[in-house]
Amino acid sequence: MLKYAGVAAASKGFSASAPGRRLYRRLGNVALERSRRAEGLPQRYLDRAERLLALCETYDVLAPGDRVLELGTGWVHWEATVLALHHDVSVTLFDVCDNRLLGAYRTYLAGYRAHLAAAPDGDGTRRALDRLDAALAADDFAGIYRVLGFDHVIEPSGHLDGLDAGAYALEVSADVLEHVPAGMLAEYLDEAHALLRPGGHAIHQIDLADHYHYFDPSMSPKHYYRYSDTTWRRWFENDVQYFNRVQRPEWRALFAGAGFGMVEDDDRSLPPEELTRLDAAPTAAPFDALSDEDRACLQMLTVHAA
Repeated sequence: MLKYAGVAAASKGFSASAPGRRLYRRLGNVALERSRRAEGLPQRYLDRAERLLALCETYDVLAPGDRVLELGTGWVHWEATVLALHHDVSVTLFDVCDNRLLGAYRTYLAGYRAHLAAAPDGDGTRRALDRLDAALAADDFAGIYRVLGFDHVIEPSGHLDGLDAGAYALEVSADVLEHVPAGMLAEYLDEAHALLRPGGHAIHQIDLADHYHYFDPSMSPKHYYRYSDTTWRRWFENDVQYFNRVQRPEWRALFAGAGFGMVEDDDRSLPPEELTRLDAAPTAAPFDALSDEDRACLQMLTVHAA
């Protein structure tokens, strides 16, 4: 618990001023660059690539020449990269700040090339390998973007209304929507829906876990259930490690309210022993009204149609 509380306190400290937020981002990106280059391409990223490509095939999401929007591309633009390697599409990368890590990105590109090179050959694999070789030969992000057909947009407000309405066949994100301020979500999803063309799709992976748990795994992945909204805002909520604590029923209502039609909802939940651990302590409002199934939900993978 001390580490959990310490990370929260430090995060609130960094959030107290603009210089503190900039310092946090700079220090964090230096550490992430080193760790990601040392670790190489994780298996979970390969799993995400396989799952995304399978969903696009299952629902016939993309055709040659289509436009894709990745929301919150972060350090390595992973979903956008996978789609651009395997489909003839152009991609808009949308971020609220510049967190790009060139060394980590090149490490992931090289790792994915090695993965594909070991797979059975085919037209799609050959095309992806050729594009990977060209991207790895580029000197900077601009060169990689020319190869992959990327346009990078940074909008600090987070609003999407500056993009082309009705232009995109697919919107995609991974572990991003939980960082959108809760009070902005309804408007944000309205804007996202307006960007899709008729018949377009949205594929989102949403992480519902307590993000301080990643710093202190001794705590429950849903430890934040212990705290009311007032307590959470006072002691834990901050700008540099913000996550909105929105739960599965709310997400479903928000998507429906924005006009999205559910196509698929595949969730990952707490294992039974963690749910038992969660039940051992009181749950604060508003989470005490959730069903056991909703309380246990750790991750949502949603596919919606416009």
